[in-house]
Amino acid sequence: MSFVYYGHHKCASTWIRTIVEEVFRESGHTYGMVLDPKSPNAQGPLTDYRTSFERTELGTYFDENGLDFLSCITADQAQADALDGTHGFHVIRDPRDVIVSGYFSHRNSHPTDGLPHLEKHRQNLQSVSKEEGLFLEMEFSAQCLHNLASWNYNQDPILEVKMEDLTSRPYEGFLEIFEFLGLMSWDGVFLMREKAAHFARTALNRLANRHPMLDGLRRPTQVTGEMLLGRVYDHRFEKKTSGRSRGQSDANSHYRKGVAGDWVNHFTPAHAEYFIEQFGDILLTTGYESSNDWVESMRTDETPSDVDAPTDPVSPVSS
Repeated sequence: MSFVYYGHHKCASTWIRTIVEEVFRESGHTYGMVLDPKSPNAQGPLTDYRTSFERTELGTYFDENGLDFLSCITADQAQADALDGTHGFHVIRDPRDVIVSGYFSHRNSHPTDGLPHLEKHRQNLQSVSKEEGLFLEMEFSAQCLHNLASWNYNQDPILEVKMEDLTSRPYEGFLEIFEFLGLMSWDGVFLMREKAAHFARTALNRLANRHPMLDGLRRPTQVTGEMLLGRVYDHRFEKKTSGRSRGQSDANSHYRKGVAGDWVNHFTPAHAEYFIEQFGDILLTTGYESSNDWVESMRTDETPSDVDAPTDPVSPVSS
């Protein structure tokens, strides 16, 4: 059976896919990753950095490459449709936090090599205030948010996960994902004979991972709690940031702050109104709000901003 991780730009996709792919590598399974290099502001052919292919070919991609697991880190519904029936999990984030995270990342830290659209966007962001930059970011990342809004959140073989839940309870969250995929083993491997065989297969997998010429030694085995949670621990926020705790912000780091709901510290009422104008009921669709009253709450609770939403915002791509 094959499995898929569906992710989105600025939804912890690097962190998630790294953990999952390391677990698959250690358990002897094959994996791959595809993304749309035009994301988050446009759509184009998917690429795995070895070859480009049209998204309509995604359904045959598993067989052609002999994969057990695939990370689609710039997901849209067309990908899930092409892989109809394939078990997987889908991770989303509060779209308002996607915008704020995107603003800081695109302005300061995200690699721009081979991404001329992002390089131009960075120049635009660095030439304006944060307030103006957030408007530009909403336009630049619009396609990513439209993909979130148009996703079918009721697909039986796909587990829906909120990034906020996964990052706040990573051990429980990843166990739930692997249990949903049917990959966790709680029995057998703890018996002495089974445990010895499992240890031997895992050792061969680790050896093959270090030496590609020994790839023929790879032996698929079940995922254990020790294997999975060890990888989660290895990639904890504090280690990624050299000891910085969640909530301590570093605007120049890929792992900027590590907490959910940071949008409230950066959105003004004008930003909220423009967000609703551009993305409608996306927060209702994704389950982050039960109504759009949050916009009115911002008008009431905060001092009105002197920055007005642009009536005809300049495209950061074309300008």
